[in-house]
Amino acid sequence: MKYFVIYSDNNSDHLKNFKTNNQHLTIDVTPVKAPVSNLALRDELITNNIITENNIYDLTTLAFTKTHLSLWQQAVETESPVTIFESNTITHKNFLEHQKKSLSLKTEYDLIIWGYNLNWNPCVEIMPCLPKIIYTFMGYGIEELEKPNNDLIDVSLYKNSDLKVVQTLKTLSFSGLGCYTISAKGAKQLLQKARSIGNETARSYQEEPHGSNFYVFNPVANRENTSFDIEINRHIEPLNTYMTIPMLAVIPTNP
Repeated sequence: MKYFVIYSDNNSDHLKNFKTNNQHLTIDVTPVKAPVSNLALRDELITNNIITENNIYDLTTLAFTKTHLSLWQQAVETESPVTIFESNTITHKNFLEHQKKSLSLKTEYDLIIWGYNLNWNPCVEIMPCLPKIIYTFMGYGIEELEKPNNDLIDVSLYKNSDLKVVQTLKTLSFSGLGCYTISAKGAKQLLQKARSIGNETARSYQEEPHGSNFYVFNPVANRENTSFDIEINRHIEPLNTYMTIPMLAVIPTNP
C-alpha cells in the first residue's frame, strides 16, 4: 500500500507541519500538491466533466478534489489500495498498528475513514439487524454549527493516549477526507459515480427517529454539496464504507 499527503501548492508550511506532527509514522508518505494556485482550474474541471457549471466549490476545494481523484485513479491503475492524508491531519501514535488490525478485519472494504470532522453527526450501523444510529459528540450543543471544526480535541492528549479497542463500523454519513484508505475496487466505483459534480444534495439520515437524533441541533434532511466529502456521501450507501471509533487521526482547526 502507498501513502500520500495532499497539501496546497501555495503554502509549503502545511507540508512541514504534517511532517512535524506525524514523525511517528514509519512509512514513506509521498507529498502531492493540490493546484490551489491554478486560477483556470474550474474551467478545466468543467471541460473534463468533473464538475458542472452549477458546482459551488471554492478554488481550494476544487484543487483538493482533483488531487483526491487523481490518487484514486492511481489505486485503480496499480490495483492496490492507497492511504491518503490531508496536510492538517495528525495521526495517533499507534496509527499504523491499529490501521493494520482494522484492515485485516475488513478485507472486503471499499473505503475506511480513519479521521473525521466532529461538527457533523455521523450515521453508523452498530449491527445489521438494528436501526442505524446517529450520534453527537458531547460539547456541540445549540451552537454546534457555529463552532470551529474539531475545537474540542486536546491534540496532545489524543495523540499520546492508549487506545485499548478500536471499533470499525459501517458508516452511511460522515464529514471530512483528512485521513482514509480506499481500495482499488472502491476507487473504481467512486470514480464512476463522482462525475459531473454539481449541487445535488446528500442525504443526512437525520430524519430517521432512531439512536440519538434528539441531540441533533436543527436536523436537516439533506446536506448541501459544498465539498467533495459530501459528494462522496451521495454514493457510499451500497459500498463497504467504514469509520473507526475512536478515530485514528484528527483534523484540528489549527494543527
